Amino acid sequence: MTENTVTPSVTFCITELDIGGAEKAMVRIAIGLQDNGWRVRVISLRNAGAMADPLRAAGIPVKALGCGSFADIRMLWRLGAELRRNPTHLVQCFLHQANIYGRLATRFLCHRGDDGHRPLVVSGIRVADRRRWVILTDRWTRSYSDHYVAVSEHVADTHAELCRLNRDDVTSIPNGVDVPDGLIDAPNPVPHTLLSVGRLTTQKAPLDLLEAFRLLPDELRCQCRLNFVGDGPLAFSLQKVIDRLQLNDRVLLSGHSHKVLQLMRESTVLVLPSRWEGMPNVVLEAMANALPVVATSIDGNRELIDDGTTGWLVPAANPAALAERIASALGDPEGRRSIARQAQAKASQHFSWPSAIERYDQLLRDLLAKEPPDHAAKTQI
Repeated sequence: MTENTVTPSVTFCITELDIGGAEKAMVRIAIGLQDNGWRVRVISLRNAGAMADPLRAAGIPVKALGCGSFADIRMLWRLGAELRRNPTHLVQCFLHQANIYGRLATRFLCHRGDDGHRPLVVSGIRVADRRRWVILTDRWTRSYSDHYVAVSEHVADTHAELCRLNRDDVTSIPNGVDVPDGLIDAPNPVPHTLLSVGRLTTQKAPLDLLEAFRLLPDELRCQCRLNFVGDGPLAFSLQKVIDRLQLNDRVLLSGHSHKVLQLMRESTVLVLPSRWEGMPNVVLEAMANALPVVATSIDGNRELIDDGTTGWLVPAANPAALAERIASALGDPEGRRSIARQAQAKASQHFSWPSAIERYDQLLRDLLAKEPPDHAAKTQI
């Protein structure tokens, strides 16, 4: 098989297709690969959420298996059946649940093709997840993955170390972002708006940000509002704390929004207090749209933000340090403007979607062009 005689095919396998950074990235990559001559299909282990719409509009078939959490083993049989019905050269997985079930279904439930070989499996690593059950399930199935793609160098290094992988089997390809034509001035609204975008989960640490907001000097806090955009399991707890602190006039839980870019244009600073991240799309989008960012100094954030130059970094799980940096940023409009312009220039120069898609295209073609894979473990014991 060569790319000159056979149209390459790839099936993307993802945990779900609700709105999220990984889901948005997968959609852009899938459509980009189709534009580059690939036959593309998408399988969602759970639902066909809002992100299925742009795929279908581009003519990409989407199959939702209707399964549930990680413990729902029905997805193994359903995924295997779907892969048998629609043979593919390569299975590109996104997110941990899809990585594990994609490997198992391809290894044990896919019939060999005409060339005598099962599809290649590429695992997508979007975050350096340090939870023990994640690490163990990845280790147990690592021999069924032919290659890994991580969203940043830090994630690639950390995941390889945690899961005892050969680092050469992990390629780093960062996300892309759409940058407006021409540089734009940083927003400077009054009153100030602190914007938080992301699921309300332990990872995203919204309670840390709420505590930092409480710690702002009273005079400054009275000139600000804090807008949480997103939903998740911590929404109820967050609202209880807002009620207890009597901050309902200053803090808004907006839920999901399709107008994030508009909200960025109306905000003063984006704040990302996460405990861990891969390479957060929301930071890239803020940089591209000249919204200054205050974020925790973790994982992929450090590859996006040069502290004091293209944004500000603070220690994770430290609301006092976060409050101090937010206060400093709000009190320095010229500094915010300089940060925003340099961040936008960095996003434009280093994080374009055409570049990311081209790198995926070349990597997957190179993998297919190699000798058929030996499914022995590619690990460092």
